[in-house]
Amino acid sequence: MATTAPVFQASGLASGLNDNSIIQSLVQIASIPLTSLQTEQTALQSKVSLVGTLMSNLASLQTAADDLGTNGVLATKVTSANSSFTATAGTSAAPGSYNVRVDQLALGSKWLSSQFAAPSSGVLGGSLQITVAGQSYAPINIADGTSLSNVAYAINQLGAPISATVLTNTTGSTYLSVSTIGTGYTGTSSSSALSIAFTPGTGGTGQNPGFTQTQAAQNASFNVDGLQFTRQSNVVTDAIPGVTLTLNQGAPTGQTQGTTETLALATDVAGTQARLQTFVSAYNGVMSMVQTALNPTPSTDRSSTLTGDFTVQDLGGQLQSLITTSVPGITGVSTLAELGVQSDPNTGALSIDTPTLTAALQTNPQAVNQIFSTASSGLQAAVDTLVSNETFPGTGFLALDQAGLNTSIQQLTDQQTQLQTQIATYQQSLVDQFTAMETTISSLKSSGSFLAATAALPGLFSTSSTSSSSPVA
Repeated sequence: MATTAPVFQASGLASGLNDNSIIQSLVQIASIPLTSLQTEQTALQSKVSLVGTLMSNLASLQTAADDLGTNGVLATKVTSANSSFTATAGTSAAPGSYNVRVDQLALGSKWLSSQFAAPSSGVLGGSLQITVAGQSYAPINIADGTSLSNVAYAINQLGAPISATVLTNTTGSTYLSVSTIGTGYTGTSSSSALSIAFTPGTGGTGQNPGFTQTQAAQNASFNVDGLQFTRQSNVVTDAIPGVTLTLNQGAPTGQTQGTTETLALATDVAGTQARLQTFVSAYNGVMSMVQTALNPTPSTDRSSTLTGDFTVQDLGGQLQSLITTSVPGITGVSTLAELGVQSDPNTGALSIDTPTLTAALQTNPQAVNQIFSTASSGLQAAVDTLVSNETFPGTGFLALDQAGLNTSIQQLTDQQTQLQTQIATYQQSLVDQFTAMETTISSLKSSGSFLAATAALPGLFSTSSTSSSSPVA
């Protein structure tokens, strides 16, 4: 930030002094308070940045707690090997076993045209009406002789969830294949999935496409623990809570039922620890800043750090209380500490003790989720409250700190502006004074030179008064 205008001005030629250097030195002395204001402002800006980072880290902690409270901490893995289906356990899956039997896979509807000689072969003119999932689309008007490839293009431009493709087999015969993109059907009849009706025109020379259905739509049918399920897709997410089933193989040909297989789900300690670690890492990000403020080094510049800030000190205590907070209504394991989350006594950083976590999962695996998700008293609620109390605009303690610092910075900016104006005025007055001095000295020197020159010429102002005063004889 510039503090003064460049110094110019009296040359010092008359006085022999270095006027510019003198003026600049005097201005620098006058600018010392301005430099102090700038230093103070820079320190406050550093504090604002630190508070902003701390608030951002708190937001990350809240995000981690909300995720675990909403989606769960407990990780479950599939331990069985299955052939008619594959299973993927999500965050809400619970350990256990299920008897699963896949009877029938979901299929899409497929239609095939009559045989054509080539993709460029002409199609008989007429109207093609296509209905998908009970919805009829605008008829496609085919001009007589339109190529089979162009008819496929027109079908694909309908915007219907179908795909039209020209296929040529090894003998060179060409067909137009139309199939649904999805599988299964709604309602009671598979015919609702896809129907194609062609109305020929008159006097055409092209070949009638003659569409026929080659594969009827079919819904998936499977059984879980004696309960029968029917779904339009082979990917099922709503049969076993938290588990995605992908059906791969139905009953053998000629049979109505598939083979029953056991789906086994077990607690995944490593996966659970990995999810819990997201919270631990976010917590450590906040605690690291708190500890830096609480334990300054001898060289710490307190004016530009959060050292001594009461809000930060109080935040440290609130964070540490999260570790020992007991969530009511949970049997066996009710605190983070009992899950194996340990706090370093020197740094406050958290870490996870795997044996303790493993034992806790054996005692009550669902407690891992409940510690975070329990309404009002769980850690998700506790962290949400803590973060809101610290960061909510207008009322949060850190938010108020930040607002106060920004107000002080603006006040310092205003003071600097006023002081810069004063310094500029002072500098100009110095220039004016030194210029006047040099002008005066120059004038005096000019007068002195004139007087000296006059003294060097005697009789210049003398008169013949003596001779003229003698009486005339």
